[in-house]
Amino acid sequence: MAMEIISRESVKPSSPTPDHLRTLRLSLLDKFIPNFLYFPHILYYSHDDSTTSINIKQAEISPLLKRSLSDALALYYPFAGRVKCESSVDCDDQGVDFFEARVDAYLSNIIESSTSAEVLTKLVPTTSAESGGALLGIQLNYFNCGGIAIGITLCHRIGDACTLSMFVKTWAAMARGDTNTAMAPSFVASTLFPPKEALGYQIQMTSEKSPEHWGHTRRFCFSSLKIAALRAAVEACTVVQVVAPTRVEVVTAAIWKWFMARKGRGRCGWSKAGHAVNIRRRMDPPLSEFVFGNLAVVVDASGNGEMELGELVSKMREAIGKIDSEFLKELQGENGYDMAVRDIYKKMDESYSDKEMGYVVFSSWCKFPFYKADFGWGKPLWVSMGARNLPNAITFMDSVSDIGGIEAWIGTDENCTYNEL
Repeated sequence: MAMEIISRESVKPSSPTPDHLRTLRLSLLDKFIPNFLYFPHILYYSHDDSTTSINIKQAEISPLLKRSLSDALALYYPFAGRVKCESSVDCDDQGVDFFEARVDAYLSNIIESSTSAEVLTKLVPTTSAESGGALLGIQLNYFNCGGIAIGITLCHRIGDACTLSMFVKTWAAMARGDTNTAMAPSFVASTLFPPKEALGYQIQMTSEKSPEHWGHTRRFCFSSLKIAALRAAVEACTVVQVVAPTRVEVVTAAIWKWFMARKGRGRCGWSKAGHAVNIRRRMDPPLSEFVFGNLAVVVDASGNGEMELGELVSKMREAIGKIDSEFLKELQGENGYDMAVRDIYKKMDESYSDKEMGYVVFSSWCKFPFYKADFGWGKPLWVSMGARNLPNAITFMDSVSDIGGIEAWIGTDENCTYNEL
């Protein structure tokens, strides 16, 4: 897929950030996230008069996106800042990177043939907070057919998938002129989870290999029929009774079992799986979805290749169930740092480095409203990931063409074939 960058500029907030908001203190959970982790995310829109709710010419798209982005950044002002001293964001309105690119391809061909995220990553801008770069990057891609793709990359250090989702929701509302839907975020994370100024423990999340050699990200589609069959297999488990397994639970179990088989841990070898848990609704009282930052933790469960799918679902459900209001209250307390290191991040590092055990980590972006992101020309035809620079990482997203289906973006090695799942 040939592509040419045709413009680049910095988009700043439409109004200056007030002096008393110029420093955003990172929370305890933010500070454990390495700077090199980014979310690569892409929204695809076809040029089709039948799906366009407002008559917008292609030449008007870029000015509209930049103008509404500037307005959205006035609310999400940390995105236009830079990470400062590993403990805070300097909200100095330096701006976010905005690229425009011309792609020598047709949108339909990209959507129909792309199983490798490495190809799609060309539609996402390259930026790095490690070198003092922008925390958010946008790339507007023009296809030969008149369709477009909006590539977004966000530094994980300052926000999770929910934060990104709410930002896109607000940005799209600004573009449509729907000020009632454009919600300002709440910056209370560092109050809820006070940081320790100097972390005695630095998370690695790596093996001996450097990030560029961590593997490849491939898309695997689980149809609603396939998920129904997996759910039936889980419910038929003779070892444990699993009530009302969700589609995320059954697909997690299926991929975990496949991972163990591929790594040679079939009959008796054990493996660990982690799952990211959004804690906003698990707090007491529950938090709004618009609370800014990393409000998620990863829990671990152990299993082996002999276990039935129902047993693996049960193991993961039990682990996630421990993230309740009492656990979170303790995490907010004086011993929150030691607890986070002991029960979350050190476990992740040990799991990643344990070559005998094997480790795979899941996160679900299902039900986040990315498919409702209408900037004024209709909803996305497709939403995808780019390549994640995290080993053995799996992200779930809703399938647009199959209600109840899941697209699993799996970080794996190069020789993995599409039909293995």
